Amino acid sequence: MKNRAGIFLLMSTGVIIGLLIAEILVRIFLPQNRLTTWIEMHPDGFMMNQKGVTAIHNFNERQVQYRLNEAGLRGEQLPPDDELNVLFLGDSFTFGLLLDEGNTFIKLLQENVNAIFPEQRINLLNGGVGGAGLADWPLWLGEFGQTVSPDIVIYMMNTSDLDRSISKNLFVANEADSALVQSRRWEPREFMAKMGRQAWYRSLQKHSDLMNLLVSIAWDKLYFKDLTDGFNHEASQTKLPAEQQRYIESGYSNLLGILLLQRLDEWCANNECDFILSTTGFFDFEEEQYYTHPFYEKMKIEGSLNIPFFDNTECMVEFTGGDKSGIVIEGDGHPNETGAQLIAGCTWNWLQEYLMQEPS
Repeated sequence: MKNRAGIFLLMSTGVIIGLLIAEILVRIFLPQNRLTTWIEMHPDGFMMNQKGVTAIHNFNERQVQYRLNEAGLRGEQLPPDDELNVLFLGDSFTFGLLLDEGNTFIKLLQENVNAIFPEQRINLLNGGVGGAGLADWPLWLGEFGQTVSPDIVIYMMNTSDLDRSISKNLFVANEADSALVQSRRWEPREFMAKMGRQAWYRSLQKHSDLMNLLVSIAWDKLYFKDLTDGFNHEASQTKLPAEQQRYIESGYSNLLGILLLQRLDEWCANNECDFILSTTGFFDFEEEQYYTHPFYEKMKIEGSLNIPFFDNTECMVEFTGGDKSGIVIEGDGHPNETGAQLIAGCTWNWLQEYLMQEPS
């Protein structure tokens, strides 16, 4: 027994020393920007924020903290249903990645709302989720929308939203009858998702470069299973669009985008809210994404299916001269504080007028 205890103690000491050495080596030769997990994938394949957690995110000299409420929205607890609640949906630009909560464009807009409408309680809610695309949101609203109970839903379309919708394969459009069939590409492995919610796991992420390196590798290799086997029609376990439909010339991606917007508008119609389509305003700054930019051009030229469409792009380009270098985080590409202020200003140009027309 003593020999076994000694061997166990020796092995444990060796493991601890080995981990300490590995931690030191990673900090010296491969330092990590530490963060704690706040994003996960729903079993149906769409992206969502964890609920009721606080996460840290470091990037070079930036150190920010994210508060997620009981619905996974960024910020405070959900407001009462009897107030006017405006829910913003979008990707990490909407979420305000690497920005303090008070510097996100939604919080800046809230300051304008409070100043102009002091007698009314109008709440702007941040539903942004990093990595989300257009196809995530019908599923997200189906799962969480009634909990949030918005009066207005504003979808802030960004430059990769339709490309992500094609890649994630959450819906397949039937061209024959313009129906949407729910599908997916990625299946989250539940044991990895459960670990991401554990206090010990998050504490290691907060304090260890080695842990952050291992998590980044696991996120890429272990967190999800590709049910399509790389869009292999013969091996796929889920429904896929035809191979020719993946070419932009087929028009399939535009049809998918239109049907997804219609699904969002229908959800609002069924849940007594207004649906608005807007943009982050970054379309003329980025390299053109294969699917999203042609769809944006279609919406801009041909309209958006009787859905109110307020495009911030012209406003953003006018104030920057078409040069985004001063409004994004260096080395990252997300809007910096100046960029968030500009998005807020461009959005306020039309949102103020829209809210004035809303019945109190």
